[in-house]
Amino acid sequence: MSNAVHVLSAGSLRYAFPAIIGAFGQETGIAVSLMLGPAGLLREKIEAGARFDLFASANMAHPQRLAAGGLTEDAICFARNRLCVLARADLGLTSENFLAVLSDPATRIGTSTPGDDPGGDYAFEVFDRIEARYSGRGEAIKSRARQLVGGRNSPPTPPGKGAGYLITDGEVDLMMSYYSNARLLKQDPSFSVVEIPSEFQPVVEYGMAIRKDADVETRHLRNFLLSARGQKILSEAGFSPAG
Repeated sequence: MSNAVHVLSAGSLRYAFPAIIGAFGQETGIAVSLMLGPAGLLREKIEAGARFDLFASANMAHPQRLAAGGLTEDAICFARNRLCVLARADLGLTSENFLAVLSDPATRIGTSTPGDDPGGDYAFEVFDRIEARYSGRGEAIKSRARQLVGGRNSPPTPPGKGAGYLITDGEVDLMMSYYSNARLLKQDPSFSVVEIPSEFQPVVEYGMAIRKDADVETRHLRNFLLSARGQKILSEAGFSPAG
C-alpha cells in the first residue's frame, strides 16, 4: 500500500478506524494504511522521522506539539471522548460512592501510562482534580495507581485476552478507561461501567494533524473525518462530535 494514506492513530480509535477506512475507500477509492499505538509514542516516532500522512491523537497536545515544531499543519479537534471506570461487577462501584471506593487502600487501581499514552494523563488529571477538592486524597489515590498499559515497557495483551483482562485475571479491581472502549463490555456481567462524577471529569479531545505539504488524498481523509458521515461513524463507535 505504498500509495495509501499513512495514518498513525491512537489505539483507542481501533474500533472506529476500520469503519472509517471502509467508508472512505468506498466514497473516494483511496486506500489507507493504519498503525495504532499510544499517541505519545507515535508522536515520538514522527519526531524521529517515521513516515506518516495523518496523525490522530487522543489529545490535542501531541498534534499541537508537532505543528509547533513545523512537522504538521495545525491540529484540529475531530472527536471527543470521556473517561469512565471499568470495574469488576462485585466491587459495587457507583458514581455516588466513586470517591470512597477509590480512596479505600484495598482498592487496586489500574491506569494507562502518563506521558506515553493520553489515557494515563487523563486518569492522573482525575486524581489531580480530586486532590484540588480533597487535599491528600488525590495524591494517595495516584500513589496507589498502577500504570499497566499504554507504556513503552508495557507488556502486550496476551493472545486470546480481551479488554478488561487485567480485572478478570485479578490484577486490579478497576481500570480508568475511555468510554468508547469500556462501553463494549456493558453487557458482560463480569463488569460494571461507571461514570466519573462531573467535577472530576477531564475534557477529552482528540486531535489530528496532517504532515506539511500533504497530498490531496490526505486532505480528503482529514475532511472525511470532519464530515457528517465521518462524525456519524465516530459517534457509532462511542465518541462525541467534535463541534
